[in-house]
Amino acid sequence: MGNRLISWMSFGFRTFVLGQKLPYLFGIEISDRCNLDCFYCEGKNKGRYYFTYGQACQALSDAFDRGHRALYFTGGEPMIWQDGDRQLTDLVSYAREVGFTEVFIYTNGTRPLVIPGCRYIVTIDGPREVHNRIRSDTYDMILHNVREAVTSAVFASITITKANSDYLELYAKEITNTGLFRGISFNLLTHWPEIVSQYGFSGIERERVIDRVWELKKKGYPFLLSAAAYKALRNNNWRRPLPQIELSLSPDEMYTCCRDIGNKEICNLCGYVGCVEVSQILAMKPSAIWQAIHVAGIRD
Repeated sequence: MGNRLISWMSFGFRTFVLGQKLPYLFGIEISDRCNLDCFYCEGKNKGRYYFTYGQACQALSDAFDRGHRALYFTGGEPMIWQDGDRQLTDLVSYAREVGFTEVFIYTNGTRPLVIPGCRYIVTIDGPREVHNRIRSDTYDMILHNVREAVTSAVFASITITKANSDYLELYAKEITNTGLFRGISFNLLTHWPEIVSQYGFSGIERERVIDRVWELKKKGYPFLLSAAAYKALRNNNWRRPLPQIELSLSPDEMYTCCRDIGNKEICNLCGYVGCVEVSQILAMKPSAIWQAIHVAGIRD
């Protein structure tokens, strides 16, 4: 916690006082291999993205040298990544040695959560029956792995689509009642317009979904959504792209904010709530800053 606060204070001083535009959050898609087949994911198992251990270490070192202090691993499914006898735990250890103060793993939760020194964001796409339809009967396996996790710093995450939006209230109750998660994050399906039209939300439907999440938040369910981010997301008026975020898909592909930068059709209806929260922190909105401090205070 102390290192995180020092890192944040340094970043805040250089950003808000000195006016520097510094990178802070680095993402690495370690591989596009995945052991599930979710309907809204088109990028899995294409064989396009893969880092060797050496390439990943170099990317992490370079990112730290550029100023990044927070890191997330994504995929594919990052927990199944390996290079010879190297596994993701080796990369988390390396990231800590380099100096990253926060490490997150986005995972489908089907593998044991045994890597120390990080936080897990586990996708559960609805209450049990709904999740199992979308994600191959993995609900009970995921809860078992979360229950046995090496850390209590585990967060649930849902991508809201037409397949699960009718069950948001039941989902919030079910996830909260497990007592296993420190919060619930969510994203709106962010994709090509034709995919969003088929599976996601736009216009007034999008606003209604966001309003429903906010009402659940006000009722006390632990959605990670600040008041500032709620308003910015609903009004779709937050500033993007964010130069403070970078995503690496391969040793030769680096994107600012996310891989859809430059694609106005996708970017204009971005539903990546974490990016919205970062934008509101940078806009110095108290509710976003307070929520970030609260999350940072949760021990790994």
